[in-house]
Amino acid sequence: MKLRRAPIESLAVDDLVFAVRWSRRRRTIGISVSREGALRVLAPQGVPARKLEGSVRARLPWVRRKLAELEALEPPPPPPRFADGERLPYLGRTYRLAVVDARPSHGAPLALRHGRFELARDLDGEARAAFVRWYTGHAQARIDARVAHYAPLVGARPADVVVRDLGLRRWGVCDARTRVVSFHWELVLQQPAIIDYVVVHELTHLHEPNHGALFWKRVAAVMPDWKRRRALLANHGHRHAI
Repeated sequence: MKLRRAPIESLAVDDLVFAVRWSRRRRTIGISVSREGALRVLAPQGVPARKLEGSVRARLPWVRRKLAELEALEPPPPPPRFADGERLPYLGRTYRLAVVDARPSHGAPLALRHGRFELARDLDGEARAAFVRWYTGHAQARIDARVAHYAPLVGARPADVVVRDLGLRRWGVCDARTRVVSFHWELVLQQPAIIDYVVVHELTHLHEPNHGALFWKRVAAVMPDWKRRRALLANHGHRHAI
């Protein structure tokens, strides 16, 4: 009996090592570079290792360019102390934080009003949790509204829209099987042009799971300036330390 060789889990090409993820649903070989510099190959199940290596080698200039861009990025700022006078981000701007004695809004520990964040003084170390809850709630409301706006234009209505922590690697995720689109709550820290781009990007994945020519053609039909917005995301969409 001929033993079947287990699929490879990693691929070394020159001085780079890629994690390999196999999928029965994929039709093409894809490559991703995470914000931390992790390299991943997404491949249809059954593709020979030699073909996989050839495809990766052909895209090495792009991979090295992305890695160079990551190295050129400024390091993220230190986490906030949530002290009076600090500035915290929202929708591409920053607002001064005022620590106040009274609860700022109907008993809520945090509010944005009068052009500043107001945070209750009595939180006892829970300031970050209060900000994450506030950001998540406002992200859900804004993204729900933008999905409602763009879904008819894209021609793909999701079964659900979820806002949650997606870790450091992704701004959005589309599950084509369940038709659920998910977005990182930190997206609400970015300027509106970036938020709209990520929304259109994930909605388009309901039609096209891969980033092929047809995918970008669909994106351009809804958002002609998508390249400008993608550049904004690449240049200004770094993670804020919250």
